[in-house]
Amino acid sequence: MKILVVDDEPRHRRGMASMIHVLRPEDQVLVAKDGASALELIRSEKCDVVLTDIRMPNLDGLEFLKQLKDESLRTKVVMVSAYNLFEYAQTAIRHGAYDYLLKPVDVEKVEDVLRRIEEHLAEESRQHSESEELRHRLSLTSSAYRNRLLLSWLNGSLTDEERKELEMLDWMHGNGRVVFSEFRIVQGNKGRFDPIAFLQSMEQKWADGGEAHTFSLNALVEDVFQAVTILQTSRQSSDNWRSEIRTIAASLEDEWAEVGRLTHGIGPYCRSIWTEAPQSYRAAQSANFYNFHECWNGIVFHDEIEPSSNPIILNGESLFELLQGSPADAAIEMCRTAFAQLAANGHANPTLIKECAALTLMKIKSRIRNFVDRQIGNVLTDTALMAVPTCNSYQELMSILEDRLRDVYQALRLAQLDKSEIIVAECLRWIQENTKEDLTLERAAEHFFFNPSYFSTLIKNRTGRTFSDHVTDARMRRAKELLAENRLKIYEIAVQCGYQDTKYFCRVFKKQNGMSPEAYKHTSFPQRKRGGGR
Repeated sequence: MKILVVDDEPRHRRGMASMIHVLRPEDQVLVAKDGASALELIRSEKCDVVLTDIRMPNLDGLEFLKQLKDESLRTKVVMVSAYNLFEYAQTAIRHGAYDYLLKPVDVEKVEDVLRRIEEHLAEESRQHSESEELRHRLSLTSSAYRNRLLLSWLNGSLTDEERKELEMLDWMHGNGRVVFSEFRIVQGNKGRFDPIAFLQSMEQKWADGGEAHTFSLNALVEDVFQAVTILQTSRQSSDNWRSEIRTIAASLEDEWAEVGRLTHGIGPYCRSIWTEAPQSYRAAQSANFYNFHECWNGIVFHDEIEPSSNPIILNGESLFELLQGSPADAAIEMCRTAFAQLAANGHANPTLIKECAALTLMKIKSRIRNFVDRQIGNVLTDTALMAVPTCNSYQELMSILEDRLRDVYQALRLAQLDKSEIIVAECLRWIQENTKEDLTLERAAEHFFFNPSYFSTLIKNRTGRTFSDHVTDARMRRAKELLAENRLKIYEIAVQCGYQDTKYFCRVFKKQNGMSPEAYKHTSFPQRKRGGGR
């Protein structure tokens, strides 16, 4: 609990605060010298309990209680009085004080009253939670029934009785449109998403375009939440109207951007919402599907989609040849160019693009099967069958393709090396991945099952540099990355790079880079700003 002690006598104030600290070391104890100061603390700190002298400068006990009541401050007040003010204390109880204590205060009585207050607060909290939960359940029951009716209407499965019930809604018989919205929650943000607040926000924002009625299509499934807005409006398509709708969508996107990605499909105009909205709903749902392409900025009108028949221009043999070369960027650029043409500025059906991506991966698998380990082929198959079909955006799909092309390039490159070269390459990668650890030649040799002396010679012959040189280089690369990020202190970066002695780390860094870590951090910051980094 948060407990406030109020007394104009410093000795009494300190004594009461010290007593509570001993009795309840887990609680927070604040002090105030008069009623006015106490009120300020209660307002700012939301104190649970106040133990206050009745006679206070500037504000007596009864006026103090009245002020708390006027401001709806629900803190529990315990009056502390001298014996000759006992009747005054009883009057305070009638005016809302929780209890009173007589001076000099008894330790056991202080402990007892604080325990009772804590139990009382816990019970109030429980009752409040139960009340809120009941209201929430009642709201959900009513909302769920309404949603079921509306969804049955859009899907054409209403019973005659349900049709009569829904047809009684006045807004069903106006003009308007259907907006289909889909919200994909970023991984880890599910706890920050409140479906009720989301629906309320949607309905309020879309109301700028007409009378809006928003309802959910589903419970939150696999971090995806779908909603429909019936927008009653007599305005038909125009450049101004579309601009207003885009402005509303952008505002909604900004509001929820930290939690996930929000997209919308806009259906055709309905001269009668009651009869034409189901068809408009299906068109809006189809339009939203094309938000797979980020170029639409999260909103697609049903009549903006122009069917595309662009073929994919990707020569499998040429792609394989590039993957055998160096570096992998040329093969990635070929793939990007071909898929960009296929995407047709966002008009290509996302399903077609995914099918072409999966087919490309399977062709690569077939072409490399005689050159690389079977494991890389399994990765390509898993990606084609599971990862590609579940991609939610063009950018995500291209990122997956690029990762697999780099995997294939690396596998082909390693396949061209002899066994010793592979071991050396693995060792260098191992060093880079373990820069924070105590990296010694003996430990590395043991890890790769070699004699330390032979392993040292092998690395020097293959790379022209010693094992220690490679460790230092890897640590310095890591240090520069961390310095450029500008998140950690120098001593923290030293530890992350395997140096327990910060001064030694600074000497090594300066010797390798010609400047101190601090100077490098300040030098790299303007470059990051010019490059658009944060």
